Amino acid sequence: MSNSEVSQYWRSKSIKVTDGGATPDVMTLLKAFHQTLPTWVVGEVMKQEAQPAKGTRFDGNSSTYEEEEGLLDIIIDRRNGYVGYLSPTDVDQVTACVWRKNNGHRIFAVSLYEQHDPVQNLLCWYDYDPQTQTLTPSKSPIDSYQKPFERMEFSWTLPRKGTDFIIHEYYFFPDTDFTQVYSWDGETFHRSKTLIDDFCFQYFGEGDWIKAGTQGFTQYALVDIDHSGSPALCLKNNDNWIVVNEFRGKMQTVTVCDEATMLESMYHVVPEAGKPWTEKDVVVYTSDFEHVHYYVVLQNGSIGYIITSEPNYDEEEGRVTEYASHKNGYGAKDESIDIIHADRGEDIFIKPQWKPFSFIEREE
Repeated sequence: MSNSEVSQYWRSKSIKVTDGGATPDVMTLLKAFHQTLPTWVVGEVMKQEAQPAKGTRFDGNSSTYEEEEGLLDIIIDRRNGYVGYLSPTDVDQVTACVWRKNNGHRIFAVSLYEQHDPVQNLLCWYDYDPQTQTLTPSKSPIDSYQKPFERMEFSWTLPRKGTDFIIHEYYFFPDTDFTQVYSWDGETFHRSKTLIDDFCFQYFGEGDWIKAGTQGFTQYALVDIDHSGSPALCLKNNDNWIVVNEFRGKMQTVTVCDEATMLESMYHVVPEAGKPWTEKDVVVYTSDFEHVHYYVVLQNGSIGYIITSEPNYDEEEGRVTEYASHKNGYGAKDESIDIIHADRGEDIFIKPQWKPFSFIEREE
């Protein structure tokens, strides 16, 4: 069966586990799952279980098979309740995991991954009742998870060690992913902490690259400034907070805020003079950093340009009448941006929903 076929049927099928007993291990549950919803990739795990490949390493109740150069790992770890068929080259992958509940039941999860276009990532989640020896479909943390923004991607990780369920959020910030940790208490999962991959940023394309993790930031928020569906990242420490976003594959500052809720807006750019701002057009913000005004142009959720020359604003006409150029500024040579049609914008007051977080070093 393909992932799409499994997705259609798994929620409607309870699975009887042959010889499940009170304490079935992960392979017993995975075998029952495979007998009801067979897939090629779980079949490969079953073959490895029945006849381990040459070179398989054994450690008590665990076995690991690794092909050369990390092309394939097949892990069967009964001790930790984990199975994995992991390969960067194969189309299909699978992980499976078991959690023990306080009432004697088990949570059994199977994560199926297909590298198609689009990627098909599927999480099947069951409650195992030892009295009936039955796997019953139930709700996972993914069922209650809501994407903070539409233009983002996410995935999840089942643990081999420990009990945390992990959701990975990808906001298209360079080298900066978010890890949402859900802790297991013996009955259910609770969102416990947020980890953010540490990254380097620069103030308006100038000066040294700064490691964000060295600046004492302890809270973060995501704000869709230009209503593009893609957020900017706000980071707060005891002194102030900054807004950073992607600019040419790096993280750059949008603005530095001394006050808790103000983000200063200079111009809302519209396609033609006289047309109202739709809240989806280019937005130009300014920040006075070290006595220089930087005009930051947001385009489709990222920084499009950083400008140091102030646009000519015609007070009588109430709009910008000449180009704002950055030919000698940041970006490729001789680039310029035309904001010939722009309405003067009012200051925007936003109230970021601050959440605690910790930086972690990105794993290579």
